Amino acid sequence: MGRVKGLVSVGKERISPSRYNTAMNPHEDDPGAHAAALHEQAIVLRAAGSFALAERACREAIAIFEVNEGPRSPNLANVLVEHARVLESLDQLSEGARAADRALHILRPLIDIGGVDRAEDAEPNLEPDVEEELVRLAIHAEATRASIIRAMGDLSQAEGGCRRAIALAEARLPPDDLLLATALNDLGVVHKFQGRYAEAEPLYRRALAIAQGAGHDGDTAALLHNLGGLAHARGDFETGEPLARRAVELRTALLGPDHPDTAADRAAWGGLLEGLGRATDAERAYTEALAVFETRLGPRSLEAAAALTALAGVQSARGALDEAERSYRRALSIREEVLDRGHFDLGLTLNNLAMLLVDRNARAEAAVLLRRAHEILAAALGPQHPHTRAVTKNIAALETPIPA
Repeated sequence: MGRVKGLVSVGKERISPSRYNTAMNPHEDDPGAHAAALHEQAIVLRAAGSFALAERACREAIAIFEVNEGPRSPNLANVLVEHARVLESLDQLSEGARAADRALHILRPLIDIGGVDRAEDAEPNLEPDVEEELVRLAIHAEATRASIIRAMGDLSQAEGGCRRAIALAEARLPPDDLLLATALNDLGVVHKFQGRYAEAEPLYRRALAIAQGAGHDGDTAALLHNLGGLAHARGDFETGEPLARRAVELRTALLGPDHPDTAADRAAWGGLLEGLGRATDAERAYTEALAVFETRLGPRSLEAAAALTALAGVQSARGALDEAERSYRRALSIREEVLDRGHFDLGLTLNNLAMLLVDRNARAEAAVLLRRAHEILAAALGPQHPHTRAVTKNIAALETPIPA
């Protein structure tokens, strides 16, 4: 199964105009200027993949803005959105969702979205450039929250958030704005997980046209990655492989080979190589990606779990069943530790481990795991989703008596 990633760019990262910009004060003893500098530092650190340091900078900036500008400051909302993105990268999903929720609580009254009227003490006539910055930040916050909620496994709620972000972007931004591409991509990701491939593809392609028109290689790489993943889900490996390969090339040129985003692209490419029968190349791609994830994100990260799951598949195919079982069990342990018990990724890992155990004639344990996988996937994705139906077939095959 191909991996998916969010877009890199989301428009302007900081509120700049008028009184909302505290970074313009050059005095080192200005707490607002210090907080804004910390925010900028966090953006740079996140882009470099230094998420723990970025998280620390965000926390310090948040504390300063809370004290000096109060709980309804747009600058505070801006840092909260950045903090949410960093927390998502650190697999701290619940805390990330809370940060994004808090940012939206500040922003919605300021620009009258989501059925919320402007706060009584909000400025009645914001300057156009100030209001545009606030609109952009609100779209960014909606998209960030939707991405986190999707990662937590709630696809229905994530879809609603993506649609709100798209509606606001289409109403208030130019049709070729990269922030609209972000929202379109995010909804495409949700639809891909929902098994709604025909709805995901035009969203990806519309976003890709925007990214390519803007000459933004980072967003282009992300969308090629996701289109390759969609082709993988459909079993169309020949179409997907060159897309995924190009994503790796673009991201390597931008970020280097050892960035987590590059590693995620390489792992996704590996899935398509595996589908084409190039098992050795696929295993190399998974192993290289896993090494980056373990070094940069930690051995217990969700990205490491995803790479382990992919690696286990090729290990099993070449007959290295002990290695494959260790990889699957380690991935399952990580996902059980980080994710909710009803997350669909748990169901997928349980199914894969179960099928390996069938090959090892451990049919009793396999049956237990398959029933648990089916329960999770039926609840999270529905009984007609391709993944749920695959597990149903696996259960039926396992229950069929072995011929004497």
